[in-house]
Amino acid sequence: MKFLKGLGLSLLGFLLFFSISTFSFVYMLNNTLLNPDFATTQLNRLDISSLTEELLAQQPDGENEALIETITELEPSIKEQLGVAINDIYDYLLGKSQSLDLSLTLRNSVFSTDFVVSVVDKLEVADLVGENLKEQFSQQVPPEMMGFLEEPMDDTLKELEPWMKEQIGVAADPMLDYLLGRRPGFSVDISLEPVLASLEDNLREAFMESPPAEFAMVPPEIWAEYFDQFYQQFTQEIPATLTIDQSLFGTEMPMQITQMLTDTETMLAEGRQYVSYFQQGYNLLIGLIALLILGIILLHREVKGASRQIGTTLATFGAIEYISILAAKYLGGGQLSGLPIPTSLQAWLPELVNDLLAPLEVFSLVCLISGAVLIIVSFVYPRLRPSQPVLEIAPEPEVEPEPEPENSYPPEG
Repeated sequence: MKFLKGLGLSLLGFLLFFSISTFSFVYMLNNTLLNPDFATTQLNRLDISSLTEELLAQQPDGENEALIETITELEPSIKEQLGVAINDIYDYLLGKSQSLDLSLTLRNSVFSTDFVVSVVDKLEVADLVGENLKEQFSQQVPPEMMGFLEEPMDDTLKELEPWMKEQIGVAADPMLDYLLGRRPGFSVDISLEPVLASLEDNLREAFMESPPAEFAMVPPEIWAEYFDQFYQQFTQEIPATLTIDQSLFGTEMPMQITQMLTDTETMLAEGRQYVSYFQQGYNLLIGLIALLILGIILLHREVKGASRQIGTTLATFGAIEYISILAAKYLGGGQLSGLPIPTSLQAWLPELVNDLLAPLEVFSLVCLISGAVLIIVSFVYPRLRPSQPVLEIAPEPEVEPEPEPENSYPPEG
């Protein structure tokens, strides 16, 4: 009987150690990779602007510098919007929401109108639009006139930059819905009257101050008449209204985005199923550990033996796990510093590894301390237990034998 009891306790102890080891890894995943707060914390720690600067360092030019400055200014907003998307995705993966519409998630975060407008507000729209307009005008205006038109056009674009950003904000909603496949098409009409009026004023001023060389022999009195003829000819091909519609992007780009979102949703649906299995396993492991501890207690039927065995198992696991974590931190730091990656990632990766190991470190310390306490209890408890009182049994009273009755009849014969 003692052999079977010892065999059972050994088996339960081994299973308890193995279950706790498995649970520690599951506990780490549950508090890191499956935790939206962990994901957003790592995102906020990543220096996106420095990373972008390092990636673009091989091609330094004015455009890259402007892009880096824009990303630096917008980095908090970018991280905030990405955090919104991350939380929506995690709610779906963890079963807190029943469905996921990635296009809607993006429209409410990184593709929201307010965010896109804030991005546009940081960009030099005049420079971006100016290059496009100059390219178009060069096809309609003689080359000798482009030098004269360039400065007035730049002045016009600078003056109208706030107006252009406002028009982009007007077109943002339908345009973003189209790109994300939420509407079959879009069309936005923008009046070019402010553009034409400002352009005419700037051209007239430049013409009057310094007319083109071919007008040098023309009397100044009739410059205005010549300018009116020139401007009418110059603007006759410019429409009064600019229409922005789906032809700006074509049909291929929205189809590619829609397909990418569909594939991602399918992948996340599969991931959600695996996460569900993971959560069930997490709860089953907790129940298994509780049953194993209960089995050890029932087999021992005493505080001393049960607390000593459970405490030894917990303390052994906690010590091994904690030492392994310290070794991984010490050795891993040197390995990460030697990776051929950007400096900003080299500074970020050690913090990521420390945060990944933090739940394991806490769990191992809790096991180590709990095990030590139980071991101490196994030694102290028997001494603190009150001794059972000894019951004295009183001796039974001696019973004197009864005297034989006298025979009242005389003996015969």
